[in-house]
Amino acid sequence: MISEIAIFEASEPNIDLSKSDSPFKATLEQHLKTVLTFDGAQAAYYGQVIEKPHIVIVFVNWDNIDSHVRATQSAKFPAHESSFRSNLVKGNGPGNVFHVPFKENMLDALQPKTSSGTIGDTEMVFAHFQPSPLPQAAKDAILESFSHVEPFIQRHGGLTGYRNGWVVESLSTPLLEKADEGKGKCDVYVNLTGWDKVETHMKFMETQDFKDNQHLFMDVEGLRGAEIVHARFYQV
Repeated sequence: MISEIAIFEASEPNIDLSKSDSPFKATLEQHLKTVLTFDGAQAAYYGQVIEKPHIVIVFVNWDNIDSHVRATQSAKFPAHESSFRSNLVKGNGPGNVFHVPFKENMLDALQPKTSSGTIGDTEMVFAHFQPSPLPQAAKDAILESFSHVEPFIQRHGGLTGYRNGWVVESLSTPLLEKADEGKGKCDVYVNLTGWDKVETHMKFMETQDFKDNQHLFMDVEGLRGAEIVHARFYQV
């Protein structure tokens, strides 16, 4: 399985994807239902960035990257893409679209369940590394370094899932705002951490445990920057 991730600025101001009567939400779901009719599309999720509510992030899980490529080459794709951009994306712009091979079971990070059974919030980290492309050995070493992060987070409760992976493509960054093309391409590491609520993550960041261990992330060789935000995701 591979996840297509699309990041774009909403065509309408003041959207609220938590409201079931949101016209923007209804249009987005309609378009994602169309995506799910393509061969190889497994599931689709969408969310609104809490810190940047004008930014929408969509996840589509595919059998593999070839499945997505074949979908984009199908006869019905151009009309779908044109409608998606004209109805949902500000300025009809392309946004950012890329792929990450997460583990098969990512729902505990993308749709974390609270103790009451409701959906919690997902922390998303987009870490930028240079030079790009990084050797595979360097990527493996970075993943190994980050593997030590989850255990100390677990000690504080509220964590429901932890998934990570490398973006297949080299990207211009930042991803959540207009990219700075002058900085050159980056390899991007993506981390999804499911929390019962954003406030739990904020409290965790105030702990001594976090302060003592943040070097596991911040001191990794080649790190050029990181975007850290939260969103609540809904499944189509």
